[in-house]
Amino acid sequence: MYLPRPVRRRLHERDARIRAQAQRQERARVRRLRDRRRYRYVFVVAYGRSGSTLVQGLLNTLPRTVVAGENNFYVLNLFRSLAAMRAFRDKHKRHSVREPIGAFYRLTRIKRGPFHQAMNDVVTASILGGDKPTDYDVVGFKEVRWYRIQPGETDDFFTAMDAAFPDVRYILNTRSPEQVLKSGFWSKGDKDNAIAAIERTAAIHDYLRQTRPERTLDVPYEDLVDPERVDDRLRLLAEFATGTRPSEELLGNLRARLSVGHGPNPFGGRDTGGPGDATDG
Repeated sequence: MYLPRPVRRRLHERDARIRAQAQRQERARVRRLRDRRRYRYVFVVAYGRSGSTLVQGLLNTLPRTVVAGENNFYVLNLFRSLAAMRAFRDKHKRHSVREPIGAFYRLTRIKRGPFHQAMNDVVTASILGGDKPTDYDVVGFKEVRWYRIQPGETDDFFTAMDAAFPDVRYILNTRSPEQVLKSGFWSKGDKDNAIAAIERTAAIHDYLRQTRPERTLDVPYEDLVDPERVDDRLRLLAEFATGTRPSEELLGNLRARLSVGHGPNPFGGRDTGGPGDATDG
């Protein structure tokens, strides 16, 4: 169909505006999905057989909350790739980084920001899987291998975590070391290695309490199995994770969760029946 040139021009301009608007909307959508502040991030810092799987289960009872289980603490390797890059850049940044023929050309163009974004992207995508991102407000994981953080990298590691997961919160899960060492795999392994792992995790707990007191919460296993203390601890846990005080109905759901066996080797097995007894580390 013949159209006058002015009409064709206006149609082309209109189509161009529609495409440009669609592209802007898509870029905005991607930015929202990758916004590091889009979730409230909560990580459980524990050692094995401390009741951390029970804490994970309690957190997953909360509304719009997903807390994944252990993942071999791969986030530490993501951080170490950043640390290695920075060390390499600092070593070679004076060596012709601006010359196209230089061996280290554009080395100084590598910044921390993309690494922090990648840490967030990988962790968030791994936790959500195929779930709709809008289904959750609180996202995190529990891990028992925090002891792998070396003392000399502690400050830099948690600084990177702050950048990758703004306002990140840490739940410090503990249990009597004497009980831990008699429980499950700890009782069958090398006792010195077990003690070292527990002590290193305890040192990380202390570090987080001192450096980020407003973003840490202690959750001793002993409180979760004490009828006189458990309700207060559950309220604190729910409010810390979600930012909202739990209703009595939710508190009842959390109490019910305590009686469910967690993990492959629940403490005492399912026939113990006591609140919190059927829990794993």
